[in-house]
Amino acid sequence: MKGLRRAAIAEAVTLLALVCVAMPIKYIAGYPAVVSVVGPVHGLMYIVFLWFVVRSWAEGLINGPGALRLFIGAVIPMGGFVNERWLRGRSFEAPGPS
Repeated sequence: MKGLRRAAIAEAVTLLALVCVAMPIKYIAGYPAVVSVVGPVHGLMYIVFLWFVVRSWAEGLINGPGALRLFIGAVIPMGGFVNERWLRGRSFEAPGPS
């Protein structure tokens, strides 16, 4: 489940970078090249996140409604951070070294 949590954070960060940084630079400053870089990076992180969701569902780590919740949260800015927090609460992993 640790990989799924990390993928949720990566997807959330790249979505925020796309929406809050790259898109304003494109439309306000007139530099569309930024979106050409950040957009594909976010797309890759989204696909990786979806792969982790499907894999976790297939392994029985999350149920169908949980997978749907993660899918929906992934398309909402800041939703990935909510997803990560939800996953952290469901985590059965041993805590790492302090």
